[in-house]
Amino acid sequence: MLVRNAMQTKAVTIDAQDALPKAVVMMQTLGVRRLLVLSGGTLVGLLTDGEVERALPQMSDQRTPWEFLCLAGSLQVGEIMRRDLFTVRPDDDLRQAITTTLERHVGGLPVLYEDGTLVGILTLTDVLRAAVTPEPGSVPPDWDRSDWDTANLGTVREHMSGEAVTVSPDMPLAEAAARLVVTRLRVLPVTQGRTLLGVLHQQDVRAAVDHQQVAHGSVLRGPGLMENRFFLQGKTVRDLMCPPGAEVSVDAPLLEAMRAMLKADVHGLPVVGGESHEFLGVITISDILRALLTGSQPPDGASQAADSTDPATTLTTTPTITTATGDH
Repeated sequence: MLVRNAMQTKAVTIDAQDALPKAVVMMQTLGVRRLLVLSGGTLVGLLTDGEVERALPQMSDQRTPWEFLCLAGSLQVGEIMRRDLFTVRPDDDLRQAITTTLERHVGGLPVLYEDGTLVGILTLTDVLRAAVTPEPGSVPPDWDRSDWDTANLGTVREHMSGEAVTVSPDMPLAEAAARLVVTRLRVLPVTQGRTLLGVLHQQDVRAAVDHQQVAHGSVLRGPGLMENRFFLQGKTVRDLMCPPGAEVSVDAPLLEAMRAMLKADVHGLPVVGGESHEFLGVITISDILRALLTGSQPPDGASQAADSTDPATTLTTTPTITTATGDH
């Protein structure tokens, strides 16, 4: 199976000279977490929501809304984008592309023709969707259906991680925020004993910090949750947790977990067992992709942390575009 069989051709792009607020509006409106950055029609970088959050100026009692907009508008996408990229070509082997996403801890790979022209993007969700629901009549002659023998991948129990990072409902929210930062996860299960009560989302914690800053007119201490836990004092996880939404049984076929992830549009699911829905661990999209690569054999070292946010990379003066099938 080739990259072209799973990729999406409608990649969301932005120009390197565009102002940062335009990127914020695009991400919010389109519901995306990454934008491919072009300059003169050529791919030069990638902008994720993480880079945007770190670069945006913050509101304080020493900065008016006018000054905030002025500062934000003076920043160009090209100044804060990620320049070191791994890319693939449409005719590259999909298995190799999956391996690259797992080894490099990236959520998406730009797809380029040999002349460097951008043709699309391949995300983890695209691979999952191709494995579960290939469009009728769209299967190409070179599609080897045995590559995706999803009916024989075993059960969730064989591929899940039982050592999940969790928080309790009465844990101070500042401590939970620190746990999100250290683990680089976007969602944490909330448990009481072995009972799953809900989940805590990083975006909700960030929103709580922002609201407290505005309400108290306080000066920002730093660019991230770790530096701003001061604003969460007096609150607990219970104040921000929400229902788990989607979960999967430990004895369910792995294919059921794949479908549940697609339906809920998430990259991880709590795993429960028994009539009391006892919390047993998590199954992530990385666990599933490893299962697709290895067949029914569970991978070594599968963990909840595999689906953390993309790690930040050091910006260089010139873009480095590396093809996934090349030598690294």
